[in-house]
Amino acid sequence: MIARAEEMARAGDYRGAQEAYQRAINDLPKNSSTDQALFGSARLYVAVDNPGRDYRRARENFERLLKEFPQSAWVEEARAWRELLSAFLSQREETETARQEVQGQREETEKARQEVQRIREEAEKARQEVQRIRQDLERLKQIERELERQRRR
Repeated sequence: MIARAEEMARAGDYRGAQEAYQRAINDLPKNSSTDQALFGSARLYVAVDNPGRDYRRARENFERLLKEFPQSAWVEEARAWRELLSAFLSQREETETARQEVQGQREETEKARQEVQRIREEAEKARQEVQRIRQDLERLKQIERELERQRRR
């Protein structure tokens, strides 16, 4: 099963290879070649050209290999991969958190910009209203002066 999975992986059939590795992991006795299947599966999850790449699953498989097969020939490489993937995933989470914060700040900035625009529009309306009231007041003063002139006559 493992040889078939490796053959499929080399041929680019990543889905088929991953399924074959999973069958080997589930079907083989725990002390047989399960460690090799876990390692192969994990490496397949980090393969650059694998469209089903999944770094979390790869790390889980490396962790499982380290836990269940501490004497495996794959332990040192699995440990290195686990550490690398843990650092990468942690950095990716931090980056995503920062991206979300930036997005939130952009949304807040946009809301503030819209509020500033609304206040400017209200200020312009108020300025126009003040101008209209001044004109009305000036007209009333003219009417009052005209009425005063007419009374004096």
